Amino acid sequence: MKKTLTYVKLILSVFLFLIFIKGEKVSAEGNETKIYTAEDMQKLIEDPSGDYILMNDIDMKGIEWKSVDFTGNFDGNNHALLNLTVRSTSGSTRTTYDGNYKTYDTSFAGLFGVLENASVKNLTLMGVDVQIQTDQPCFIGSIAGFLEGSDIENCKIVGYLRLDVATKMFGVGGIVGYGGNGSIKETSADVTLICVDHDRENRDEQFMGGAYSAGFLDVDHCYIKIDGYDSDHGYVHDGGLVGMYILYPLGNNYAGYINNTRVEGMITFFEDNTDRRAYCKDFIGEVMNWTYEYVGNSSDFTRNEIKDYSKDLQPHYCEGNSYDSEVFEGNCESFGFTGYTCKECGEYAFKTNYTLKNHNIQSWETIEEATYEKQGLEKGICSDCGEEVYRIIPVKEEEVIEEVEEEIKPEETVVVKEVTVKKEEKGDKTMEIVMIVGLIISLALIGAIVWALLKGRQKR
Repeated sequence: MKKTLTYVKLILSVFLFLIFIKGEKVSAEGNETKIYTAEDMQKLIEDPSGDYILMNDIDMKGIEWKSVDFTGNFDGNNHALLNLTVRSTSGSTRTTYDGNYKTYDTSFAGLFGVLENASVKNLTLMGVDVQIQTDQPCFIGSIAGFLEGSDIENCKIVGYLRLDVATKMFGVGGIVGYGGNGSIKETSADVTLICVDHDRENRDEQFMGGAYSAGFLDVDHCYIKIDGYDSDHGYVHDGGLVGMYILYPLGNNYAGYINNTRVEGMITFFEDNTDRRAYCKDFIGEVMNWTYEYVGNSSDFTRNEIKDYSKDLQPHYCEGNSYDSEVFEGNCESFGFTGYTCKECGEYAFKTNYTLKNHNIQSWETIEEATYEKQGLEKGICSDCGEEVYRIIPVKEEEVIEEVEEEIKPEETVVVKEVTVKKEEKGDKTMEIVMIVGLIISLALIGAIVWALLKGRQKR
């Protein structure tokens, strides 16, 4: 009898273990929220500590994105957000400090206002447009305004960032505004950065960098192309990679690294200040912490200092503001866009209004049926490149059937009845069926073993 109980316990243990493993796998997959549409992006605002994966290239045109303070994980899944527009900070503040370690309560803007203990990977921001006007200390970046204890990996940024300020401490970074104790790896940024100081009377601390404007972030295998314009009446700290390299946060002593990175481009700037610093170099504007590794880097960078302080520096000065435009359609490999060229000078040109890739989808497979309360989802596969593409099935509209009663007498009124037709939706019972079948099989095995043991005892 003891052997019988042992066999029974063994089989039940195996069965329960299999259920546990299956449950863990489902839970792990279920925790990663899938993002298919611009509307789905709002889930990041609702739960900024969640795990997300982008399933589609998404056009964010026409939406003014609210910077999110994020502590989760965002996997772009090698997809892109197009035409992301940011016009306000996230609303929260963090403490930053300048080269004299004077502290400031600072606000931030970007796709994420603040990234803390978070990760962002495999994401493209195509045509990101961040423009902030403020009289408070502020840093902006395409992916994040502020980063601490977080990592950015395998991302691509093409965009335009502009900060107009009248305050004491501010900066613009192509990827991140300000941060430390984190990293940027295998990421490229092709960015136009503009920083305009509107306070001519008071001296400020200004920062600009193609990767990040100030702080202490590790950088490896990155490519930066910067077209920077800095008009400042205080102290300039500009770098093709980082404006000021300073340990952050204080007390967190560690050796950083800047390795295997290429910087190209130019920063045009002026420093309207008799007590001049005018830091502007290819990689680091001003170094405040010399404990770092620097290996395998290269640059093709121009430092362009302007001594005329009468007008703010811009990429373009033609007054006509008249452009020739041409629309370029996307294909399987690249996004579409509209190209503009100045009619007056014929030299200044830029791209905007990016459009989704143009895939050849022959048929669509329904992944989730639309209901009267919820959108559905269908998947197509491009016959040219094999890319999976998802699209939304709109919510079903309630059908209204008009039933007209026969006119019996001339004086009777025709009565119209509205009948609302709905179909009950059936839930997915797959897991329940698997569990029931598994339980039946396990019970059958237990019964067979018990029967065999009892039969053996009878023979003896």
